[in-house]
Amino acid sequence: MTMEVKDLSWNENASKRLNNPLLPRSIRGLIVGKSGCGKTTLLLNLLLRPEWLDYDNLQVFGLSLFQPEYKILKKALEEKLPKQFIVGLFDCQDEIIGKNVSPAFVVEEMAKQSNEKSDISAKFFESAEDVPDPRELKPEKKNLMIFDDLQLVKQNKCEA
Repeated sequence: MTMEVKDLSWNENASKRLNNPLLPRSIRGLIVGKSGCGKTTLLLNLLLRPEWLDYDNLQVFGLSLFQPEYKILKKALEEKLPKQFIVGLFDCQDEIIGKNVSPAFVVEEMAKQSNEKSDISAKFFESAEDVPDPRELKPEKKNLMIFDDLQLVKQNKCEA
């Protein structure tokens, strides 16, 4: 059964962001869970599934950007692949792995063959020092910032 949710709010000053109706136009959220529980999978679904999160400026900060999912996402967004192409790439992972082909190579080939280009600007940072002051973000952009385990090092240090 599919339940359609329609935005019935009335706000003349509302942003033009078109997130899924189940999500607010402006959103701040946390995805919390133990290692290996699917946080990255949930995040990728939010980022890449059609009409879930509406953004055109993505900034990802994290100590775990070495994960294959982040490497593929970064490469695909650098090549300006549309979201649906990136999802398709993940759908074909068994075939790509079976042929022993680099996902980066597949992304490059997809980008060469595609006339469709994404308008998403994406930057990936591995240090908390790179986090910009929110006042530096352009308000006319649909900004999305992801913070993944930036505090992990500080949490695990024991003070003597």
